[in-house]
Amino acid sequence: MRICKPHWDVCKAAIEKAGLSSLISEDTPKKQIEEAVAVSEGKPSEKPPFDPLMSMNNHWWSVSLEAGGLAMMGHNPAEGSDGHFCPLCELAAHYKEFIVEKQVASIADQMAQYARDQKLIPGVQ
Repeated sequence: MRICKPHWDVCKAAIEKAGLSSLISEDTPKKQIEEAVAVSEGKPSEKPPFDPLMSMNNHWWSVSLEAGGLAMMGHNPAEGSDGHFCPLCELAAHYKEFIVEKQVASIADQMAQYARDQKLIPGVQ
């Protein structure tokens, strides 16, 4: 399962609009894993404990697995597919009330509120 490029761009744009771009990790996946392991071993982290883009990804993976089951982790044989199921494509295809841009924006807004509550970004005046 992997969010497709067009929907990844929708997620990034929603995060930017919500004012969370500064919290997106710029590190490589290997460095992110090393950082997570270090934190799990009790070592202090210099980075905020929240990456909105990865959190967005994890949210849609979770929702998709709950809705579609483990089949979402399998091979997508559809024409034009890169072999992976995109959780947002699948949710939009199977739930007529699921409007990708609207749903993604809603989650970005919730993450922005969390980030303000945690003082990771400035509060709204």
